[in-house]
Amino acid sequence: MRKAVVFVFLFLTIGFTYSQQYKSHTVAKGENVFRISQLYNTTVEEIYRVNPTAKNGVKEGEILAIPVSDDQEYSTHIVEEGDTVFNLSQKYGVTKEAIYALNPGTQQNINVGQVIKIKKLPKTNTTAKVPPTKEVTDAIKDTAQTVVAPPARKVVSFTTHKVKKKETLFGIGKQYGVSVDEIKKHNKRLYSEGIMKKDKIRIPIYSDAVVTAFTENTATATVDSSTVRVSTTTKYILQPKDTKFSISRRHGITISELEALNPGLDPNFPTGAEIIVPTTVFVPLEEAIDQEKYELYEVAPQETVYGILKRTNITADSLFSMNPYVRNGLRAGMVITLPKQSSNRDSLAINFKETKADNLENMLSNFQTKKIAVMLPFGLDTLDIGSRAATEEYLKRNSAKGARVALDFYKGVRIAVDSAKTKGLSIELSVYDTQKKNNAAYIKNVITANNFDELDAVIGPLYQANVEVVASELKKYDTPVFSPISSKESTLYSNFFQTIPTKEMLQDKLMSYIAKDSTEKNIIIITQRGKKHAGIRQRLVAKFPAAKEAKIEEGNYLHAVNLAKVLDKNKPNWVILESDDIAMISNVSTQLNAKVESHQITLFTTHKDDAFDDDSIKNEYLSKLHLHYPSIDKEYDNYSNEFVTPFVARYKKQNGIIPNKYAVRGFDITYDILMRLGTADDLYHAASFEGTTEYVENKFNYAKKRMGGYYNKASYLIKFDDDLKLTIVE
Repeated sequence: MRKAVVFVFLFLTIGFTYSQQYKSHTVAKGENVFRISQLYNTTVEEIYRVNPTAKNGVKEGEILAIPVSDDQEYSTHIVEEGDTVFNLSQKYGVTKEAIYALNPGTQQNINVGQVIKIKKLPKTNTTAKVPPTKEVTDAIKDTAQTVVAPPARKVVSFTTHKVKKKETLFGIGKQYGVSVDEIKKHNKRLYSEGIMKKDKIRIPIYSDAVVTAFTENTATATVDSSTVRVSTTTKYILQPKDTKFSISRRHGITISELEALNPGLDPNFPTGAEIIVPTTVFVPLEEAIDQEKYELYEVAPQETVYGILKRTNITADSLFSMNPYVRNGLRAGMVITLPKQSSNRDSLAINFKETKADNLENMLSNFQTKKIAVMLPFGLDTLDIGSRAATEEYLKRNSAKGARVALDFYKGVRIAVDSAKTKGLSIELSVYDTQKKNNAAYIKNVITANNFDELDAVIGPLYQANVEVVASELKKYDTPVFSPISSKESTLYSNFFQTIPTKEMLQDKLMSYIAKDSTEKNIIIITQRGKKHAGIRQRLVAKFPAAKEAKIEEGNYLHAVNLAKVLDKNKPNWVILESDDIAMISNVSTQLNAKVESHQITLFTTHKDDAFDDDSIKNEYLSKLHLHYPSIDKEYDNYSNEFVTPFVARYKKQNGIIPNKYAVRGFDITYDILMRLGTADDLYHAASFEGTTEYVENKFNYAKKRMGGYYNKASYLIKFDDDLKLTIVE
């Protein structure tokens, strides 16, 4: 009977595709679904289709049915630091051309962690027309040490719970018959925040779908009544050496959950006592850890999988292999197995500087489908797509600037999505036209008419007013909304992600740099007259009270005599110029350049806007003065061979030109979002990562406002070199 049930399940899963061929694969240590798909030349989605429970992760020894189209297997190699295609061809005795043929795209670049096909393996005779039911059936054991995950329940509605004093998420979950993870899934701020009295949280209400599981007393799952449930707990007799830690680890629960199941439990945990435990067992009873190499660790509040991987320097595959239940989510109080840390290391120390870039590509562990929406002002309501001449004219008009920016940004988004797919991620991308500025009513209708509650993230719109409308509408779903090109802050919405550092952040970066090395420097402040620059002048004077101020005449003109009064021949002169007046910038830079032979002069500005790029401002002068300025991106305009990345090469191949800053930004923002989703449960979880991510021109280091959403605090400090090249200082 048990075999028949499993066969029916597989028969229904494959949807009567008799012509499809399958192979059985036993999961090896460290393997994940993406790597297995590469081995058999199939896709992650195809493996999930036949093995739906694999979406929650696979474990060593598990048997999968693999759909194959050409009955061909490949030997593979996981790229390590220092690997090149040439070295791999030498190592495995194949030609570079053969590797290129099996792995399109490797001509441009290979990345650490990437799975490379090396050569075809001899064919075997294990292919079947239907999944190998015997192996799969044998893999399902009717003991407490093997678990078949129950089918996901469907959410039909929500109820709102107002938090009372001293309530906990665990207690609320027990009250409504849901887990803490299920509550957090629908209240995503709770991944990084605790609950407080009077908070209102959404509680999912599920349909009466059948819940099935294999337990100690059930060899088959044939339940067909919504009124009959398989028990999720069982009794257990404590054995010698059992502890709360070991029991919690074995069942993949937290210590507080174990205590809640056994409120009168003797704190001495006596051998022979009977306790209540979950039926699900992740670690066999007889499996003990090597205490010399491993230790049991209780997960701290707000700790993330990413943080544990960084601290222990192990791979995601290793963590999941030691702790299979972590694939279903990490919770405070959960007991997991970790490699023992050396005695001279603080196991809780996390200290990532902004300048350290973390490569999330090597940390991917969440391969569930990512659903992303992009909202951009293409303006298609005013554009005749059928007329090429009308389209070209439309894009030339000043009023179409937003559409041009949107199109360039979108090109970058597309390449980011395609690049993320090569890392094994499955992505559903939806694109919506927001048409124009201040288009609240139209945008609300778009959201109402589509499934925005199912999205992992929304990128855009471009205009601040529109992006705040989207954040407001999606706050009830806790859907993260990323503002791509506006630096304006929003204090209203906790789901708002500001990707560009504010003007004040950039000012702070430059002032901090100057302050670190201001000893024995002659600091000079030159600011444009008027209210517009009064604020930055006050900040500079407060930060550098000993600085000298050069007198600026009416018309924003600096006389040579006034400059001479503040310069010092015996000290390095650090001059801070704050202006957006082209004539004033030209005047001051010319005056300073005339003194550069007799004085040591370095020029700084907290805001290098378009005025500095005017033709009347000589770059040779800025180069001689080694102009320093903060920037949100690296500003590599020409992309010499030194800076050509796979993205730039691909963009140029597709479009015939190098990407502009909007295309690069579209790629960087989107790729960062997808990599973060691949290393965490969601973006709120990922935003708690301590460290900086960096891509073609932009880097990201998110922090949380006390009131409001998240902001990116990462930026660059750039200077002009003598040869007119731009150099990143920090």
